[in-house]
Amino acid sequence: MNDLNLKKIIKLNIDVASVLTGFESSNAPTKAHHKIMKHYSSPFFLGPPQCDELLSLIMHMFSPEEAEIVQYLPPFRARTSAKVARLSNRPTLEVEKIFNNLSFNKYVIFSSGNPRKYSILPILPGTFEMALMTHDLSTRNSWHKTFAELFEKLWDKGFVKDYIYSSKSPIRYLPPISLSKTLNMAWPSDKLEEILEPYNLFAVGNCQCRLAMNLVDKGCGKPMENCVAIGPMAKPVIERGLMRKADRFEIIEIKKNAEEHGCVTWMMNETNDWRGNASCSCCGCCCHGLRTITEFNTPGMISKPHFMPVHNEDKCTLCQKCIKACPMNAWQFADGKIKFDKIRCIGCGLCVLSCKFKALELEEIKNYEPPENGWLKLLIKMVPGYIVNSLKVWAKRINS
Repeated sequence: MNDLNLKKIIKLNIDVASVLTGFESSNAPTKAHHKIMKHYSSPFFLGPPQCDELLSLIMHMFSPEEAEIVQYLPPFRARTSAKVARLSNRPTLEVEKIFNNLSFNKYVIFSSGNPRKYSILPILPGTFEMALMTHDLSTRNSWHKTFAELFEKLWDKGFVKDYIYSSKSPIRYLPPISLSKTLNMAWPSDKLEEILEPYNLFAVGNCQCRLAMNLVDKGCGKPMENCVAIGPMAKPVIERGLMRKADRFEIIEIKKNAEEHGCVTWMMNETNDWRGNASCSCCGCCCHGLRTITEFNTPGMISKPHFMPVHNEDKCTLCQKCIKACPMNAWQFADGKIKFDKIRCIGCGLCVLSCKFKALELEEIKNYEPPENGWLKLLIKMVPGYIVNSLKVWAKRINS
């Protein structure tokens, strides 16, 4: 099983000039870049404020020629190449060629349908994941390295703190596979094997967060190939070469291996939807979802846990293995005691697995809110939080 971890030993393709065909960027901003920055910064697009860091990322994403047509893709409005050709006064085939490079080579815009329509996605979540998603690490080049560096500079601005209110969190964390089997109060929605059972198509690729940190020379060495698409969601990412096809048994083994290396598995906060689900296995040092808590204390995107560790001081030997195992820094050693901050806890149970003296056990949270029964119900419940966040950020920026 441990040979699954060998995929983290990679040599990024950052010095081969031939690989960079189609990955042009800009040396100086144009009016089009500034217009695109305005699109991405919209509070209704969950965007960061207009700033030098955002502009630098957009300049890297789009060459001057690309920016001239991407400026005609406002948020939430997918357009055909023919429509953009009319707006930009350019030949349709020329626009289509540029858009196809951006959506199938750089992966910085999204395209779908027939006739094909093109659109931009939010910087996060959306553009960041799509640009770095791959099942083949040898395809990553110097453009991707710079993209990751510029994104991290934008991330460090802390713009996610603007969007802290959540009426329904989009993701939830599962207890480890080995632990969930022993939890009598665990539900089918807590158990990975039972979540996967209804589906027969799966795809797996590399975690974009850990890849990004590898690219900026801050990688943690944990397994990377554990980002998963489940059910019909797997088909488009396989067809586009972003993930490779896998079966249910391989996915379970990949997730077990990730947990053995200190990662925790999340799922979208819904279940039983025929359209499928998505999952990755996170570490506290790289995952941007977990870093919203560890760096910015904004847990809004993560559902409150179903389980919480309980500490038995009589059995505790102060070995501090729970502190090392926790991806959220919820356990601390101070004044000669082990202390626990439940606000930071995501209920993953890694601390319980680490304790060889049975001083920790998971206890069910009685008022736990179960995942929604399908994507539509989840999205409907997320809408109020989305509106509140967008309006608050919009008002704040207007008044500043």
